[in-house]
Parts: sequence; C-alpha cells; structure tokens
Amino acid sequence: MKTTHKIILGDSLKVLKTIPNNSIDLIFADPPYNISKKNGLGWKYSKHITMQEKWDMFSKDDFFKFNKEWISECLRVLKHGGSLWISGSFHNIYQIGFIIQQFHQDIKINNSIVWFKPNAQPNITCRFFTESTEHLIWATKNGEGKKWKFNYPFTKDGIADSINPKGKQTRNVWAIPLTPKKEKWAGVHPTQKPFELLRRIILSCTNEGDTVLDPFVGSGTTSAVAKYYGRNSIGIEIDKKYIDIIKKRLQKEQKTLDGVEPEIIFEEFKD
Repeated sequence: MKTTHKIILGDSLKVLKTIPNNSIDLIFADPPYNISKKNGLGWKYSKHITMQEKWDMFSKDDFFKFNKEWISECLRVLKHGGSLWISGSFHNIYQIGFIIQQFHQDIKINNSIVWFKPNAQPNITCRFFTESTEHLIWATKNGEGKKWKFNYPFTKDGIADSINPKGKQTRNVWAIPLTPKKEKWAGVHPTQKPFELLRRIILSCTNEGDTVLDPFVGSGTTSAVAKYYGRNSIGIEIDKKYIDIIKKRLQKEQKTLDGVEPEIIFEEFKD
C-alpha cells in the first residue's frame, strides 16, 4: 500500500481553507501556547531558556480569535466520525475546550488526557509547583451516522508505561518522558513531541490508509509517525527554518509497507 505525505510551508489558517470538507480522518494539533517571552527567561542552574518564538506571541484578543479560526477550519475538513486531538498547557487548553463546547455543538469531547513527564524541566522562578504535565483534548465530529474510531485492542496491548500496565485498560494519564535526544538528531525544535505520544494517538484512532493532518507540524513528528505506520499525512508549517528537519526525518524514519515506497511532497503555499 502506497502512502502520500505532503508538507506545506505556509500559514495554517490560509492553507486549511484549501483542504476539502470532510476529507481528513484524524487531526493532531500542537498549536501555539502563547507562552513565549521576547528575550526568553533563563535559570542559573540550567541551560534551559523559556520559549521566545514570534509565532507563539499573541495579544489576549488575537489569541482567542486565532484559536476560534483554526479550530473551525479543522472541524470543517474533519470527516464525520473523525478525531481531533489538541495538545496544550494551562495557558491555552481551557480556552480551546471552551471554544469547542461553546461554538461547535456537533463536536463531542471524549477524553482529556494528562501527559505526565517524569523528567520535566525544573521551575525556573522557584515560585510555583514544577509544571510536569501537558493536556490533550480528544474530540470527535458527530453526524451522518458515523461513529468515531477507537482501536481498543491496541490500547490494551500496545500501550504500557509506569501508570498503564500492558493488558489493562489504558488510563487517561500517560507517563511519557520528554522527547529524548535520539529523536532530535535532525535538528532542534523547541516543542518537538515524542514519537511515542503520536504513536498512541494515531494507532488508537486511525487505520492503515487513513489521512492524518497536523496544522502546526513543527519538526514533523506527526508526519513521521503516520508514515511509519502506513497512514497518509498532511503537515503545515509556517516557519521555513524547520522544513529541513522535517525533510530529514521523513526521508529516514520509515517502515516500508509491502515493499512500496511512500510518496513525499514538499511545497510552498502561494496566496
């Protein structure tokens, strides 16, 4: 089975408008959290610097408008019965949940997943509890008699960590370490998600041959996992400096299915 993987350099709000209605099986979105500082924030006991990316800086009103727009477009392109996964922190996840529940009545939130990071970074200011989790909303699009996909046997036998024993129902708390250095061989991205996190999401809610969309694909983890497991993918990235990282990963991180090489397409969006 041949799969196709398209990476589009451009603004997600503009690119999403070109994708047909009801055409995507699963969307994973790791949107801006709006936590960046213009000059970053450091800690004398660590080399860690807080986020300082331009694409992660919004005014309060602009951030709400941005989230409403990209969520609406994602739900338009999502198939009935398809899944929308959104990752975030306390900075944005409550607003996103509010938008889904307030403005999109045909969407059901199935679960809120807590991603626990056993090796989380220390709190730089020493004035708060150490932030060691991120949160994921799993929502599905209802209608037309379609039910969402949930590969229950995989979740029992294919997921195991310090919280979830293999062979048992998987809880909504997942223990996954921060992205290890061995997964950052292609280059550095400040918010690269672990391969294991996307493996669980994609294999839980899609079948081979389905199409996965990531509107903020970053370092390309979503596309790499989709490619590895025989799903098609579309990734949108606004920052050109990360395209080389994605290219390297898609050219290497693969498992050829049935001896058929996947098709990889890179293009720049033109208004």
